[in-house]
Amino acid sequence: MTVAPGGLTGNEPAPGQDPPQPGKPLRPVTEQTIRATGSVRVTILWIVRIAAAVLCLALVGLGVARFPVIPEALAAILVAYGVLLWYRPAAFLLVLPVVLPALDLGLWSGWIMVAEPDFFILTTLAVLMIRTPPGLADLLPTGLSRVVLLVFTASWLIATVTGMSSPLDAPVSDNAFLRPDNALRLAKGLVEALVLLPFVRQRERTHADAISLIGYGMAMGIAVVATVVGAERALFTPFLDFSATYRVVGPFSSMRVGGGHIGAYIALALPMALCLPRLHPRWLGMNLLGLTCVLGAYTLAVTFARTAYAAGLLAMAVAGLGWLWASRQQHRPFVLGFGPVVVVLAALIAAASYGGMRGRLVVSSKDFATHQANWEAGLAIRDTGVLPDLFGMGLGSYARAMLMRSPINRPSDIVLRQDGDGTYVSMLLETAFFLGQKIAMPPPGAVNPTLDLHLTLRARAMDDPAVLEVLVCDKVLLYSDQCRGGNARLNAPGIWQPVAMTLPVTGLGGESLLGWLHRPVEFSVSGSIGHRIEVRDIRLSDDAGRPMLVNSDFAFGLDRWIFTDDDHVHWRMFNQYLMLWFETGALGLVAFLALAGAAVAGGIRATWRGAVTGAAVAGSVVGFLVSGLFDNVLEAPRLATLFFLVCLCGLVQWEDRRHRPRLADPR
Repeated sequence: MTVAPGGLTGNEPAPGQDPPQPGKPLRPVTEQTIRATGSVRVTILWIVRIAAAVLCLALVGLGVARFPVIPEALAAILVAYGVLLWYRPAAFLLVLPVVLPALDLGLWSGWIMVAEPDFFILTTLAVLMIRTPPGLADLLPTGLSRVVLLVFTASWLIATVTGMSSPLDAPVSDNAFLRPDNALRLAKGLVEALVLLPFVRQRERTHADAISLIGYGMAMGIAVVATVVGAERALFTPFLDFSATYRVVGPFSSMRVGGGHIGAYIALALPMALCLPRLHPRWLGMNLLGLTCVLGAYTLAVTFARTAYAAGLLAMAVAGLGWLWASRQQHRPFVLGFGPVVVVLAALIAAASYGGMRGRLVVSSKDFATHQANWEAGLAIRDTGVLPDLFGMGLGSYARAMLMRSPINRPSDIVLRQDGDGTYVSMLLETAFFLGQKIAMPPPGAVNPTLDLHLTLRARAMDDPAVLEVLVCDKVLLYSDQCRGGNARLNAPGIWQPVAMTLPVTGLGGESLLGWLHRPVEFSVSGSIGHRIEVRDIRLSDDAGRPMLVNSDFAFGLDRWIFTDDDHVHWRMFNQYLMLWFETGALGLVAFLALAGAAVAGGIRATWRGAVTGAAVAGSVVGFLVSGLFDNVLEAPRLATLFFLVCLCGLVQWEDRRHRPRLADPR
């Protein structure tokens, strides 16, 4: 009798094998069998990766082909980005933190559900799944970080399903904020951060520089956003004039119904710039940090948002303290730790010392009363019971619930309808609501130095007689200047009435920066609050008969059209934590706080070991949390993606490093 290795006879089963059946010879496990099994698994994984990459590229192709603004240029940029990723896979850590806040053509495209950065993230997934696929160990963090992330993801999934499945008896709408699939728009921020997590962990595991690269990217994002903000200020108000509270929006079309998204972004991104001193040579990193702080502080100052000021200062204070500790651990000079804090503080003091911001500070108590009334109105329409308290009303359901249940703070609605004559737009005007489109102003002719636009359309009021208002203004998003327009009385409810106007627009769009960048000009329609007004067959042309509008018959839905609202109180609860309680319930709120708390703890843990990146992450998360005290900052998906990405960096920093040497902060 032969004895197999390990003391087993040749006829006995190996550990883990079933005993042989009578009359059936035992089939030994050979090395060839193991190799074959591994080969099959590798092949399956490869097929899955190829299929996923093809799906991502197909979605990009369909989206870009459908995109209403310069799709060819966008396609070329995405191809170039894909090539860059193939040769430099880590480039996504630099590019995405710039693209997410800064690339926004929503003012011109009119798109809400899908944004340009979505194409970049899909391209990133497609390329990296083939070029540098992460291992299974990279999919999720370990230990407590994994538990926190899974619980939060589960709460977000439940809230998304609830929001999608509870229409609250709302009518069909083409306002993205009032549709059940608004839940998908809001969930997108977390989903995009999660799909990037394996690649972030892979890079951090292999090179230990993923968080630093994200910090460099966010610093570049601040520079681009500050450039856009500076151009907006130069076109609409003196660059250094803080006496008038012209509140910038920069590249954040998500502020179409108000919100403090740009201030929350700066409070989130500015602490991450503290990663810059890790660049070589060190003097370059320090100089870039100083420049970034100046640009970020200016951008923060011209938001004229009190909460943004507090968030930015606290974020930089936390990061600065962390810098002091990390520098002490590394035995390096730490005097510069509070340099960025001083820069931000000086800029905010300068802004607050002038009339514009000083006036906002004076009315703070009145505004707080408005916020309280907003909170009470929102909480009054919540469902009661165990399930709503635990899981919420559903992600993206707040505006829809206000429209259907609240006697006050009801948002406006917009619907596209069709009849035998084509498509028309129906607007329920509960607020100062405008449906507009950016237009390119033709220069006045040499013979006729004046410029007129000629408008024809058909409109009707659906209830009582109402007034249709038409405007052409210099406008980015929140403020209108040099408006020209007229009104039309709709006296026959339910009957289409022809409307014709001549709009003198000489001088609109005339202000320019360096002679080539002009003020944006917007054509818009609105009407009497409290009425439903319907409009169709809009034709706007210049003196030469050239059409000024695209998709004027709404044949392509609301492409190129953007709606704005001057009454911001109708669209959100002015508190991120109450909004989470409303839409995701106690589970979602507690899970969110646990996620943010774990991210801050991870940053502190890394700082304790001497890593400046930990101070950057902790300060960034704290700044964003403060921004949510008087606003719903997660309602902007691009901003939410950045925030969750920073939180995931904190979770990566929290992971168990007991068996690793003390982390040195390379300079």
